[in-house]
Amino acid sequence: MNRQVRRIEKKKELKAEKDKAKAKAERQARREQRREARKRPRGEDAKNVQGAEKEKQRPRQSNPGRFSGALMAATVFFISLQAVAPTDGSIASQVVSASFYLLFGYFAVLWMMRRGASRPLAVAIGGGALMALVTLASQLFQPGLEPLPIMLGLTIPLTVAGAFLGRLVWNRAP
Repeated sequence: MNRQVRRIEKKKELKAEKDKAKAKAERQARREQRREARKRPRGEDAKNVQGAEKEKQRPRQSNPGRFSGALMAATVFFISLQAVAPTDGSIASQVVSASFYLLFGYFAVLWMMRRGASRPLAVAIGGGALMALVTLASQLFQPGLEPLPIMLGLTIPLTVAGAFLGRLVWNRAP
């Protein structure tokens, strides 16, 4: 009986060793493929692949807009809070309030480009303009709030600047 158990255990050990060696060989082969792909120039990849479509489908090496969706949502939340909260009206506080539109434009474009949207700049700028109109309306219709002209004047230019900055970051990423 002991002999049979030992034989079965030995077979299991041999099978485990073979599986382990096979997995190690597969890992080394994948590692070698990645090394070869890194050594090859990018132009050579384009020659090997027929058509420009397959070149476009190659995955990005970096991920510049990884958390842009969540950060854009947080920015919209803070912009909406500023639309209903009274401020001291100083120039510095108005510029800080308007700077959230820069962040909105930046994160919105990164988020949309990451998802392959067709016109992310136009959508981000339109969204920033719409939020500026809602902010103006809330300031006009609430008796405790007064319109902040410097902040409202900076919202569109800062949204446009953020959108172009987001596109620049996306295009410059490897």
